[in-house]
Amino acid sequence: MTAHDRDYYAIMQVDELAESVVIAAAYKALAAKYHPDRNPSPNATRQMQALNEAYAVLSDPYKRAEYDRQRPRRRNVSADGYPPATYNGTSLADGRSRERVERLTQRIRDVQEHALQQIQLIQERAAQQIRDIQERAAQQVKAIQDQTAQQIREIQQRAAEQIRSIQEQLL
Repeated sequence: MTAHDRDYYAIMQVDELAESVVIAAAYKALAAKYHPDRNPSPNATRQMQALNEAYAVLSDPYKRAEYDRQRPRRRNVSADGYPPATYNGTSLADGRSRERVERLTQRIRDVQEHALQQIQLIQERAAQQIRDIQERAAQQVKAIQDQTAQQIREIQQRAAEQIRSIQEQLL
């Protein structure tokens, strides 16, 4: 049996759309249940190995994506081997999946909106900081210009005094 022949979702007892926190919680609970140190069953070691293998794949986003791409879809048969329950011709599993996808889509929209608000806030803060820096820089430039003008006036005044002194000596 290859890795793709095993249904890791069934082993972990989670839905195909389960989030990583759900998978981690399921692993923790099942590991406590099937760990050979706690479970005297002769199958405990084999169950724990399957659980570890499933968790190693489903907890890694890249391995999980690859597994999902290669694994056959099992939507036409439920865990007990019978066709899935339906309501008005719609599979209940598909309905739950649709609801989950809609909830996840809404969460994505909410996250995107929140991120956009944060970006706008950061942009506003950055613009204000730039204005503050520009204002301080303009004040510093003015102070340097004033200082330079004062130094030039002092140099001109000393030069004029030296020229007068030299002229007085010549006369």
